[in-house]
Amino acid sequence: MVRIDLPSATIQFEDAAATLRLLEHEQSARLAAEAEQMALSAVYCLSGAPDPELPYGGLLTRRLRISERTAYDLVREGKIRYTCAGKKNYRVSEMAVREFLGDTPT
Repeated sequence: MVRIDLPSATIQFEDAAATLRLLEHEQSARLAAEAEQMALSAVYCLSGAPDPELPYGGLLTRRLRISERTAYDLVREGKIRYTCAGKKNYRVSEMAVREFLGDTPT
């Protein structure tokens, strides 16, 4: 028997194997959620030298497999959300990319 005392309740399991599966599932779900949050925090530039440390080299052109010209057109036409960090120094978040692709995370 496994007993877990929480501030608001006590959980007691008779089956140790089921408890282990439950804890493994919870840990797996937590790690997946953390990975998703890390992915959503990615920010892409429209042009420049790729950074091998970043996903897709940190470039929107690689993320969407489009040309630099097309990336600038998306920004200029307001089809993708962006922030501006100086004159023509646009940044696009992964969240904005997913919205553009119609794949908004829940």
